[in-house]
Amino acid sequence: MHDSNNTFVSVVPTVVQGAPRRIIRLPSGYQLPRPPRLGHRVRAAAAAYNIHLHHDIPQAIASRPVFPHTHASAVPSTLQHKPAHDSTAVHTPKALPQGTTHYIQMPQDSQPQSQRKPSTMIALRLRKLAQVLQHTWRHSPLFVLWWVVYAALSVGAFMWKFMSYRHNAGMFNLAGYAICFARGSAEVVLFNGFLLLWPVMTRVQYWLWTLWPGLARCLHMEHRVTCHIVYGCMYYLGGYVHVIAHLVNVLIRVPMACETTWSDSMLANVTDFAHGPKPDAVRVLFQTATGLTGVAMLVCSLVAPYCKFQYRQSKAVYWNKWGHICDGVMFGITFAHGMQHWLEQAQAFPIMGPPLAIYLVVEVAPRYFCTRRNAVTHFTKTQDTVTLHIPTTQRFANALPGTFLRLQVPVVSPFEWHPFSITSHNDTEVTVQIQVSGDWTSRLHDIVYPHLMVRIDGPIPAPAVEVSQYKVAVLIGAGIGITPYMSTLHQRATSAVATPDCTPQHQQQLYVHWQTNRQALFGTHGDLLERVAWLDGVDVQLHLTGDCTKATPDDLNVLKTAQTLIHDQEAVDIISGLRLPKTTDLGRPDFHAILQQVAAKHPNDT
Repeated sequence: MHDSNNTFVSVVPTVVQGAPRRIIRLPSGYQLPRPPRLGHRVRAAAAAYNIHLHHDIPQAIASRPVFPHTHASAVPSTLQHKPAHDSTAVHTPKALPQGTTHYIQMPQDSQPQSQRKPSTMIALRLRKLAQVLQHTWRHSPLFVLWWVVYAALSVGAFMWKFMSYRHNAGMFNLAGYAICFARGSAEVVLFNGFLLLWPVMTRVQYWLWTLWPGLARCLHMEHRVTCHIVYGCMYYLGGYVHVIAHLVNVLIRVPMACETTWSDSMLANVTDFAHGPKPDAVRVLFQTATGLTGVAMLVCSLVAPYCKFQYRQSKAVYWNKWGHICDGVMFGITFAHGMQHWLEQAQAFPIMGPPLAIYLVVEVAPRYFCTRRNAVTHFTKTQDTVTLHIPTTQRFANALPGTFLRLQVPVVSPFEWHPFSITSHNDTEVTVQIQVSGDWTSRLHDIVYPHLMVRIDGPIPAPAVEVSQYKVAVLIGAGIGITPYMSTLHQRATSAVATPDCTPQHQQQLYVHWQTNRQALFGTHGDLLERVAWLDGVDVQLHLTGDCTKATPDDLNVLKTAQTLIHDQEAVDIISGLRLPKTTDLGRPDFHAILQQVAAKHPNDT
């Protein structure tokens, strides 16, 4: 169009069909830059977000012009006279165009957590806890019922012993409510000590999964680690209350009591104090077996939580090892702590002894005396993972998909056993994939060599073994966490070869979603994914997160366009480098929407 002062040329850029058009007025004589080609834009976007392209872009696709998408909005903008844009420049996703007023609408819940009121944070946490409890009750009512019974038994054990000493006139006159709390908390320690080892008896649990899977599901053994942690925390909590109450007794109540009150109590007749004066605190704590074992248990109970906290911070295995060594020492000293029978007969042996004996016979002894060293058949190693192919043993002949094994590598550590999920297994070997995380796995990654001698023990049940019980299953794995489901996919590929005439109506429908921020990890299971992704009843979708979650919409559109065009022409995904029916999704997946789609597609199946 023409104006008396200036001459303008109206340019309408090519936009996606259906998107609003925006007219840009340029001064006469302004030379439009050459539109960037798709190949340049794809390479620039991939370089900006650390994405490696696994396939060359064909010339017919790379030479296509790309116009930026223009979106109409209420955001005012001013025209900037700039030199022609270099199409090969790397775009920084955080940079915003200059000369443009940007309006950002923050969500209502986007207030920084540090600026929220304490009452608001407490309300949010209570609401989240209520949602978790509601979800757990809906899907695992027996599991919730067990925790109700557990709480009732713990309170009942405490109150039973508390009231028995409340009505013991001699001891109550000497120590008051302190002795009641000490004995009640001791009963809680014994109760949780009885429960502590059952969740880690993996052989018993695997026998249940194999023989009575219905009973195993009712017991919710997939939560065994959570149960073990809860029992251990209550074991320590009861011990702390026991120590505080007895310190009140030894340091305050007994020194203040008169000789008559002391002589009327049960303690005056025990072997350590019989026919003598009222003892002082030093004699009680450091000159008797009961006092010395109590001090040793207190030291262990302080060191063990510190070691486990350091393990959570550093992921160094030796912290976890020493923390559990302190646990074992404290557990063993518990048996000796009451052997002097000061107040009543020792209860540790009849209560905590049976599960300890079963654990030693069923779990520990076979691990060292019923396993043999085998040489690794072969291995593969990447920058931060190592995959070991180990000769199988008789125990793994009929191992369920999704199970774990314990691995010992004597050259790394002769005493440490670590659990890893079984990636695949057949009649000759089992495969485990190990990610470098911590000192033990780092040493294994550094020293692995052909024919490395190892020991394996198992199998260990895991939540993934339940996959076969459902007609429709959604398998979601993050990073190295996909390995339990790879065993399930390996079995599916094997059964497809063994029974090629099986109709889709009689097959289980599997939806596999693998999310990772490390692009190279896709190649570690590439062969298996390419085999199963084309089978009937298997839907595989990969998700790449990491830096691409910060990508701008234009860069994402460019990458997705190139993905689609090359996948249609070459049948290969340039992001994963695999030949799959679907291209890799860029960004964090919306699992809520994904699960809703699956539920809508299979309304009557689970």
